[in-house]
Amino acid sequence: MISKGNYFVIFILLFMVFVMFMFAGVSSNVLSATSENTRAEDKAEVSYEDREVFPAQQKRSVAILTSYGENAVSRLLEEWCVYNKYPYQLYTSWVPEEEIGAYDLLLFGDYELTAKNSDILYSYAKLGKTMIFTKLPVYDEIAGDSRFAAFFGIKEGVEGEMKADGIKIFSDFMLNKERVYKEGDYFGEEDDTQIEVPYYSLTSGYEVYAVGVLENQKELGIEDKDLPPLLWKTTTEKSFIFSVNSDIFDGMPLLGILTGFMAQEGDVFLYPIVNAQTISVLNYPYFSGENDETMQKLYSRSSEAVARDLLWSNIVQILKNYGSSYSFFASSKLDYGSDEVERADYLNFYLREISKLPGDMGLSFGHVSDTGLNEIQKDNQQFLEKNLPEYGFTALYAADFKPEEMTENSKYENLKDIRLIMSGYEEGDSLIDFLDGGILSVKFNLDGYQHETMDDLRMICVENALGMCNMEVDIGRVFYPESDEDEWNNLSLKWSRGDTYFKDFSKLDTVSLYEMEKRIRRFMALDYVYERDEEGIMVRMKNFEEEAYFVLCTYNNSVQSAENADVEQLSDTAYLIRALAPEIRIRLSEENVLEKPENNRTVPSNPQ
Repeated sequence: MISKGNYFVIFILLFMVFVMFMFAGVSSNVLSATSENTRAEDKAEVSYEDREVFPAQQKRSVAILTSYGENAVSRLLEEWCVYNKYPYQLYTSWVPEEEIGAYDLLLFGDYELTAKNSDILYSYAKLGKTMIFTKLPVYDEIAGDSRFAAFFGIKEGVEGEMKADGIKIFSDFMLNKERVYKEGDYFGEEDDTQIEVPYYSLTSGYEVYAVGVLENQKELGIEDKDLPPLLWKTTTEKSFIFSVNSDIFDGMPLLGILTGFMAQEGDVFLYPIVNAQTISVLNYPYFSGENDETMQKLYSRSSEAVARDLLWSNIVQILKNYGSSYSFFASSKLDYGSDEVERADYLNFYLREISKLPGDMGLSFGHVSDTGLNEIQKDNQQFLEKNLPEYGFTALYAADFKPEEMTENSKYENLKDIRLIMSGYEEGDSLIDFLDGGILSVKFNLDGYQHETMDDLRMICVENALGMCNMEVDIGRVFYPESDEDEWNNLSLKWSRGDTYFKDFSKLDTVSLYEMEKRIRRFMALDYVYERDEEGIMVRMKNFEEEAYFVLCTYNNSVQSAENADVEQLSDTAYLIRALAPEIRIRLSEENVLEKPENNRTVPSNPQ
């Protein structure tokens, strides 16, 4: 006879067996789900090609002046206009008198100016045209003609070539706080802060936003206000004149400098941003056992074990310290010339762990072999068909191949769903661009292992212009080290301490790869206009989808309330605006206004 106690034990055992079978079924479903890219359908619906725009008459129009037509400088100025939704026209000579009235802003690229051009410059200034000079005329032209110099707010030339020991960018010029680059600072390890610039003294009425730092300033008897100016604004006739007096701002940094200048033009300035900071871990996960001999020597374990046991937890922890951008570009192998066969031993582990974060996974074409694109595509096709036939990769890291090559060789099945290609930046590139078929091309602008002076300058300028930073972290260097600098203990230390440079931008979003893509597509498709009135500003948008992001710069004004928008203060003079509808209103209240005296007595406006 079975006792009641035994009945209970049997019931518990049967229940546990039932639960175990159920758990096995759930686990199987979870694992099955991770073998598909669940983010593939999460994409923006708006299209850059089909966007609607406001009439040019309702927006600020820009004339770009360049002596050499289409080149890296003019393309960058055009790129900036595209991001800010400004209609523009490129001129290789002076803007004709009958056309100049159509433009509000004149951007001078590599236009060669001399003192003989003074009359036409002053004629533009009398029309109230804001002008930005990304490159000043040569020192002798300015120092040799007082009228020409006065146009740029320059009183006199002091020295044709002054060696400055560092650079100081003042707070509130861009979104970051004050930045001082000098020997011994915490921006990297190199002593790379010395620059040579023409040294001018400025006439009264200027505003300086960056200066050269001099270690022997006291010995030279130079006051702070007389340090070599690098960026400034002056007023000539009816116009604001902005000047760049150093080539350290050339290229990518110029995007942020132009935006910084425009924020100084009036009491309110609104511009759109992407609001997406990402970190892309390249060539990882890693599905091969290459270079085992080197890995055993350095880490006493195989390549696969290094990838899973040593790197995974460390990488995830560093990513958590930065924020919540868990984006990986997987590599089936790195040496496509070797006979080593790709392995999928730990594939399920990586899929499960990335899904739990939650993170995103793209495909990497990074390699250390002298292998052509077709061969790499074939190898990846075979690996994916066998191990991830249903995943559907939509993001690709181009490595040292041109993104355009990817679209030209997209006959392979594993590339048919690609809609985002990430790659390194080269001079003349656009940070954001569209390739054939609407594929989005995005450039990295920061290396996670390196943060010297110019790296930081590029970062803060892109953050200012776009509210965006795309960091690359190449794990392939661990498996194929070229020196002890490539050992993981060194690389991880450099990468992990880099989050300190982002403190000024902590209120901007750190997002996943696919969220970044979605925000960029919305940003590029968006068009907007805004009007300033006594209460604040009214913003109207076209091609709006779900949300849009702006930076609002205000001086002597603060945000009182907002309709159809969320507002967060970024700095003393800037706010992050998240628009939730195609029309928003932001009400402002003026600060630094003289209040009514407590004794109710006032001074008469006309004492007589």
